[in-house]
Amino acid sequence: MFLALDIGNSHVVCAVHNKNKWMHSIRISSNLDFWTKFKSLNKFDITHAAISSVVPRLTSVYVESIRNIFHVESYIINYKNSGIELKVGLSEEVGVDRICNSAAVKESGSCPAIIGDIGSATNYDVVDETGAFIGGAIAPGPETAARNLFEKAALLKETTFTVPETAIGKDTTTNLQSGIMLGAIDVIDGMFNRIQSETGWEKTNNFITGGFGEIISPHLKTQHSLTPTLTLDGIRIIYEKNI
Repeated sequence: MFLALDIGNSHVVCAVHNKNKWMHSIRISSNLDFWTKFKSLNKFDITHAAISSVVPRLTSVYVESIRNIFHVESYIINYKNSGIELKVGLSEEVGVDRICNSAAVKESGSCPAIIGDIGSATNYDVVDETGAFIGGAIAPGPETAARNLFEKAALLKETTFTVPETAIGKDTTTNLQSGIMLGAIDVIDGMFNRIQSETGWEKTNNFITGGFGEIISPHLKTQHSLTPTLTLDGIRIIYEKNI
């Protein structure tokens, strides 16, 4: 069984792949209080593992944990071993998660493509006709964008991240839902349109992924494929091409 780790700034997604499918996954906060939840994966017969990480301080911790629990060495994905051409100024600055997204799209034959990865940040990853990553944009995700409001007014509730039926809120909660969620949806639609217009591509394949992807996806006007496992798929694809 294959274990993929996507280590992000807010969460670590750990997923087990076996017999051509993702069979189990967990999300852990990106801090050092992870051992108990991570160790629950020891019920699986993990034989190999690969890591995509944008948090260097956690990478070594998880490498050691995988070694201790499963007795396997982890394959660490980086811009040099990914097999993805990076047509940007500084290749080393491209987040590994964005490279993995590009690898998954390239493997699927869906190029050119625009990927909206909506998490603590919203990344827009642009992949050209050859499968090369040519750049994109980074913006705060819905929760990050709202954090200043919550810190000042203590208004954070789970319901805040619900998409409301109308843009005109009638109470504090629906006002926040409108501004945060509908605002994010309109920004994402706008960025897809802007990027496609700038590339001059007549048609693009658009993808939505990330922790907020499933909430946002049904409300977008942009035609797209919702692919929650896109980054994980990229981790697996890069690993398999390198073993």
